[in-house]
Amino acid sequence: MTAPGTVLAGTLVTPSEVVADGVVEVRDGVLGYVGPRAGWEGRDPEPAGLLVPGYVDLHCHGGGGHAVTTTDHADIEAVAAHHLARGTTTMLASLVSAPTATITAQVAAIAAVVGEGSTTIAGCHLEGPWLSTERCGAHDPAALAPPDPVAAREWLDAGRGTVRMVTLAPELPGADAVAALLEDAGVLAAFGHTDAPAGRFTAALRSRRRPMVTHLFNGMAPFHHREPGTPGAALGELARGAATVELIADGVHVADETAAMVFDVARRGHVVLVSDAMAAAGLPDGDYSLGSLAVRVTSGVARIGSGSIAGGTCHVADLVRRCVTIVGVDPVAAVAAASATPAALLGLSDRGALATGRRADVLSLTDDWRVDRVMRGGAWVG
Repeated sequence: MTAPGTVLAGTLVTPSEVVADGVVEVRDGVLGYVGPRAGWEGRDPEPAGLLVPGYVDLHCHGGGGHAVTTTDHADIEAVAAHHLARGTTTMLASLVSAPTATITAQVAAIAAVVGEGSTTIAGCHLEGPWLSTERCGAHDPAALAPPDPVAAREWLDAGRGTVRMVTLAPELPGADAVAALLEDAGVLAAFGHTDAPAGRFTAALRSRRRPMVTHLFNGMAPFHHREPGTPGAALGELARGAATVELIADGVHVADETAAMVFDVARRGHVVLVSDAMAAAGLPDGDYSLGSLAVRVTSGVARIGSGSIAGGTCHVADLVRRCVTIVGVDPVAAVAAASATPAALLGLSDRGALATGRRADVLSLTDDWRVDRVMRGGAWVG
């Protein structure tokens, strides 16, 4: 149902503040007036509770029983629809380590879905196969490979501009050259699933134009006061405002106290909340898969046989809610980490904030930060 001329009233979370009694106007799929009710001179608005921008998920493998690691367009669209209904109005489809030909076919399928124009998927994220064998987590070790510029070009060609981010371990031979190739193609080169020591990781981040860390603390050695490793290097650059980090703040991948520390250390606009969701997101415990690996979900936690966590079972909206209501993160910072910051990383300047002129991606939340209604491009979903 389209919503031309929609006017909503509630508590607004804007890029700079929380407006306790505000109004959001939607005109032809774009946000018009956004501000205090006292400044609104139009018709009476519709009460809508807590209003935030639609969320942007840079790291999502699946949900609702479906996965994007496929060539089936219907499965890819089903993942997007599942997360859209839960507040994610833009997402990247994240692939896992697999043979080159398999990834090529999956990249091409995602590109075709994006090309159809109706999806919330803005492109794909390749999480592997250029990962450390020591820190590969829930990636098939048999599918890992050294960074390869030939494969990189093959995937870029197959994606036709839709490969948006690639995760790789910076200590692998050839990683620097491939990261540079990706950046030259406009792709975000993110470092993760790495066993690099602190100095090597710092140097790798400082060599990139847009330094990015894939799911901080996960897929890397733990921090130690005599060997800070990848987490220590990442936190140092984060504190300087010189890097951006993904954070799976679901209380499983990182403790709530750790999530609080990251937001305390970071400068505004350098934390991105990601779901890392797999097929079980939104579904009961049971047996699922992530790429070629079998996954069992118990008490909402997905693991492969080795015990490694195999992606998330939450949605970005769950992470924002947890950050605000449990972790104690400032609402403006938490919302920005799930909207404005990831949108900016993707170069999507038309969305990601409640601001005049932005695309009308708006979530109406309950007082306890649960998604009530979802608007995308000025149309209510469902």
